[in-house]
Amino acid sequence: MRKSLIILSVFVALIACKKEEKTVGTNENGEKLILNEDGDTVIMNTDSTAYATPNSDNQQTALVKNTDDSYSFRYNLKKGETYPFLLKTQQDQSMTAGGQSMSMSSERTVGFDYFVEDAVNNVFKLKATFKGFSEKFKAPTGETISYNTNAAKPTDKDVAQSWTIYKAIIGESFQMEVDNKGKVISVKGLEKVVSNVQNKLKNDFNAEEQTMIKELLTASLNNEAIKSQFEETLNIFPDKNLTIGEQWSDSQNISEGPVKGTNKVTRTFKEIKDGKATITVAGTQNVSGSETQQGISMNMKNNATLNGFIDVDMESGWIKKVSITKKETINTTYQQGTQKETESGTATTITTVN
Repeated sequence: MRKSLIILSVFVALIACKKEEKTVGTNENGEKLILNEDGDTVIMNTDSTAYATPNSDNQQTALVKNTDDSYSFRYNLKKGETYPFLLKTQQDQSMTAGGQSMSMSSERTVGFDYFVEDAVNNVFKLKATFKGFSEKFKAPTGETISYNTNAAKPTDKDVAQSWTIYKAIIGESFQMEVDNKGKVISVKGLEKVVSNVQNKLKNDFNAEEQTMIKELLTASLNNEAIKSQFEETLNIFPDKNLTIGEQWSDSQNISEGPVKGTNKVTRTFKEIKDGKATITVAGTQNVSGSETQQGISMNMKNNATLNGFIDVDMESGWIKKVSITKKETINTTYQQGTQKETESGTATTITTVN
């Protein structure tokens, strides 16, 4: 039952147009957008004639081109609309030690729906609902275990327990308020989710198991955890306007006990095409560390690369597609006196959304 709930979501932003006659930008076809005296958005042809486009509160897209050729990002989520979020993680691992090799693989899927209950004064009230969970694991022996909450209960007892727990979470909801820049204002209803799940499971587990389940749910489903995970996911765009081709980077110094290193991720605003904005992602992570315990010294080195893309819907700002691949190489050496043993391994993790 040592499993974590992953709650991720990505929103990108919208910009409001003032009601006056002026140029407000261009659409993805390069046609000029203006506001006429009635406050309607129109497209200006090259022959200087204009034709109207559908207008909703003068907010046409989440991404608007400015007069300096830069783009502004804001949420443009609509009241009454539901936005899906399907996260899938696949990992393949291999390891060699003492002349022997082994490999394993795993998959995990988490599904959410985000319903916009209200949108007032640049604040969105969202109802987040759990829709589905699935996991699959292939052991070095070749044995495969799996479950899917949208399928029948597994026959394996241990796997069936996981299925039962996650099945109880399906359909549960909590509320969030998020501003148009992606900052979480409040999270409500998580205590009720935990309570509801516990009530559903009270006849399926003994007292000790129920205590473990409560600890798991409380650790995963608390306001600070949800807020942190949500806002970290929203850091796709910097808090400034961007031009096509522009890059921005995030760097971190890693220091976890004896493990030290650096992590850097660079994003590039690649293009706008077919109603979506594409951001490419490239990164590196290099960490190493050493320690000695009970006469045994250990030296570890881990190098990783990150590559992929993020596609964002032009109209809503909602994420259309994410595909990020992380490739790692791990080398660890153990030494006691003159005896030395080296373990080496690789791991490839592919994360996709929608």
